[in-house]
Amino acid sequence: MIPYEKQALLDLASEDCLLIFGDGILYENILLGFLESHLDPGNLVLVVECPQHLEDWLIAKMSTSPHPPHKITAEVTIDKRAEHYLDGGVNFISRRILVIDLLQDRLPADLVTGMVFLNAHFVSDISIESFITRLYRKGNTSGFIKAFSSSPNGISRGVQVEQTLRHLFLPRFHLWPRFHANISETVDAHKCEVIELHIPLSEPMKAVQACLVELLQFCLKELRRLIPSIEADNFSIENAVCRNYYRSLKNLLKPVWGNLGTNTKQLLEDVGTISSLNNQLTQENAVKFHEAVRKLRPIGHSRQNSFSLWMFTDSFERLLRVSNQRVSDAEEKDSKIELSQKWEAVQEVLAEIKSDTSNQSILFCVSTVATARQVVRYIRQGEIASLKEELSLSQLKGPREDIEEVENESGDFGLETSHNIHFLISNRYTMIQEHLAALNPTYAILYDPDLYLIRSLEMFRCRRPGKPLRIYFLLYDNSLEEQRYLTQISREKESFERLIHLKSTLPVHTDQDGKRGLNPLLERGEKSLKFADLEQEEDTRREKKNEKYPKVIVDMREFRSSLPSILHKSGLDIVPKTIEIGDYILTPDTCVERKSIPDLIGSLSSGRLFLQCTAMCASYKHPILLIEFDESKGFSLQNYSAVGDSVTSSSLQTQLALLTLHFPGLRMLWSQSEYTTASMFRELKKGKPDPDTKTIPSTDTAESCSGEFDQSLISTLLELPGVTHANYFLLARRYPTLSALARSPLDELSAVLESKENGRKLFEFLNRNEPLTATETVKATSAKSKYSKFKKFKK
Repeated sequence: MIPYEKQALLDLASEDCLLIFGDGILYENILLGFLESHLDPGNLVLVVECPQHLEDWLIAKMSTSPHPPHKITAEVTIDKRAEHYLDGGVNFISRRILVIDLLQDRLPADLVTGMVFLNAHFVSDISIESFITRLYRKGNTSGFIKAFSSSPNGISRGVQVEQTLRHLFLPRFHLWPRFHANISETVDAHKCEVIELHIPLSEPMKAVQACLVELLQFCLKELRRLIPSIEADNFSIENAVCRNYYRSLKNLLKPVWGNLGTNTKQLLEDVGTISSLNNQLTQENAVKFHEAVRKLRPIGHSRQNSFSLWMFTDSFERLLRVSNQRVSDAEEKDSKIELSQKWEAVQEVLAEIKSDTSNQSILFCVSTVATARQVVRYIRQGEIASLKEELSLSQLKGPREDIEEVENESGDFGLETSHNIHFLISNRYTMIQEHLAALNPTYAILYDPDLYLIRSLEMFRCRRPGKPLRIYFLLYDNSLEEQRYLTQISREKESFERLIHLKSTLPVHTDQDGKRGLNPLLERGEKSLKFADLEQEEDTRREKKNEKYPKVIVDMREFRSSLPSILHKSGLDIVPKTIEIGDYILTPDTCVERKSIPDLIGSLSSGRLFLQCTAMCASYKHPILLIEFDESKGFSLQNYSAVGDSVTSSSLQTQLALLTLHFPGLRMLWSQSEYTTASMFRELKKGKPDPDTKTIPSTDTAESCSGEFDQSLISTLLELPGVTHANYFLLARRYPTLSALARSPLDELSAVLESKENGRKLFEFLNRNEPLTATETVKATSAKSKYSKFKKFKK
C-alpha cells in the first residue's frame, strides 16, 4: 500500500464512516486490506452490491486465504446461503437477497459483524440500502457500517451527503481529494515525467467550433425562455460543454417533464445532438465529422414540423459548408483532406520514442474504442491513405452507422509494430490498475484528456517507485476539449471545497449511528413517512403495547423497487413470497397488481395485463390495478401534446377503457408516488384480516375457472342476475356445465355464491316461466360480443 491508502485504512478501521475519494483516486486496495482483516469464521462481514469487476478482483485476491470469501447470488439455494452465513468470513451479496433474508429471519441481524456499502452517493430515503441498514440497526446495535464513494460531484449536490450519512447511520465522513496532503506528498515523491503538448486548432476547426458554439447558445437561449423556472446557470456554455450535460439536464427537468411541449423537448434533443458534435470535432477525423454533420441535413429538412429551428440558421449553413470544405477537394490532384493536428503531434512523439534503442512499452490512453481503432488505422496505413479510404466508402454507401461496439478494455487491437503499443480505454468499470500492471508501460500518450486516466497513471507510478513513466499529454489549445477538461477539474475542486466546509459545520445528531435505538429513522408508522398528515395514535399505542404490525405479502420481484422499504417504514410487516397472481396481497380477498407507466403501456400492448387481470378477478373478490407515477415526474398519464384529437384503437385511453369494460369488478388506483401508495395500502388494511401465506392462489387455481368454461361463456355467465366478478368463479368451480347450474336448488346456489340475495336472484332467473324480453336477450349475449371485440383489438 502507498501512504495515503494506509492512512485511509486506519480511518476506516477506527470508526463507522464514509470515505469520499476524488476521481481516479482508487480505493480498491483499501477495501481489500479491510476485508482481509475480517477473513475468519468468527466474523460475518457483508459487502453489499459490489460492482462485478471489483467483486471478481477482490475474490481472486482473497481466494488463497484459508477461509476464502463467498459470493451469494440468486443461483445460490436457501440452504447454501444459510451455510455461508454460518461459515462466517466475508460474503458478497446483492441488495435484494440480503433484504429478503433479513425480513424472513434466514439471516439474524445480530449475527452480522458489519456491512460495507459501495457507491454510497446513490443512497436515498427510498433506496434498498436504507431499508437494509434500518433492519440491521433494529436487530444489531454493535455491528459496524462502512461506506465508500468516488463521486464527489454527486455526493456534494444539495443535501446528498447529509442524506447518505443519515440513512447509512454514519456519524462522519473523510475526504480524500487529489490535493490532500498525504496524496500530494506521495505523488510528488514519485512524479511522472509529463510533457504537455498544446496543439493549435486549424482555421477550419476554429470556424466549425465557432458555429457549434453559436448553435448551442441559440438552443440554450430558447430553453431558458421556455423554462423560466430553472436557474439560468444550468443553461450556461461552461456547463453545456461537459460530457454528461445532456443527461444531467434531462434529470433536472424530470419534475416538469409532463408539462413540457414538443418544442421544448425537441430543443433538449438538439442540445444533445450539438454536444455530440462538439465531442466529435476533436475526437474524430474530418471525414467522420463530415459524415455526422451530413446525417443531420436530410433529417432537418424532412422534420420542419419538429421545431429543429437551429438547422435553418446561418450558423448551421456555415457549419455544413466548412465541414464539406475539409473533405470536398480530396479527389483533386495535389489536394489533401484536412489532416488531424493531434495526429501530427503523435507522429513526432512516436519518432522521439523510437530513438530509444530499447524495446519499450507504449500506452495510448483514449476515451472511446472508435478513437483507438482510428489510431490503429493511422499507424498501419498512414493518415492520408486511411482518410481517403474512409471518404471513398462514405461516398459509396452514404452516411454510415456508428462504428461497431466492442468491449471497453485494454488491448493491442491486432497491432504489430516495432514497439509494443497497447491501448487503454477510459472505463470506470474495469480494474484499470490491473491492466496497467499487466502492460507495464514506459511511455503513455494521452490522446484524449481525461482526469480519471491521468490520476490512474499517477497512482500507478506511485506503486512502482524507481521505474520511469513518461506521459505525453495532448490537448487542443483554446478548444472546447480544453474547456471540458478544465471544467472537470474545477467542478471537482468546488465539490470538495463544499464538502470541507460542510464537514466543519455538520452537526452530529443524537444517536446518529443508531446504536442506542433512539434514532428517529428506526421508528415505524405513518408518522415516519414523508407525508405524515394522518392520525398517529394507533401507531403510538401499537409501539407501547409491542403489538404486531399489519401484514402484507409482497412478491419477490417487487424488491427491485422502493415500495417494500416504504411500506415497512410506514408500519406494515413485509412477508416476501413468490406470488404468481398480483404483486401485493393486502387481505385474503384483496390483491394488487402494481404498474409503473412504462410497464402499463408495455403490458397493455402485449396483452399481458389482460391475462393478469383475468387471473386476479378469478381468484380474489377485490382485485386492484395500481397505476403508480414517478414522483420526480409530473402526475399525468400522457403529455397533453401527445393526446390526439381523434381516439384510435391503439391509444392508451382506448386500451384502458376496454380493460375497464371487460373487468367491471376491477378497481383502479392512481398513485402519485410510492409514499401515496403506502398511505393507500394502510387505509385498505384498516380493520381487515391479514393474508395467509398458506392459501395464496396460484395460476393453476385461476386457470381452472377458464378450463371448465370458454371465456365467452364466462362473459355470458357474468351477465346473469346475482353473478359478479367477485363470485362467478365459485360457480365455475362447482358446476361443470350450464345445465348442472340450471338444475341447482335455491339453498345450494345461496351457499355457493355465499349470499342469499344473489342466490335468490340467480335461482329466480334460471327457473322463470316467462320468455326473455328483447332487452334481457341482448344483455345476456353482450358479454360474448364485447370479448370478441377486445380479442380482435388485441390482434
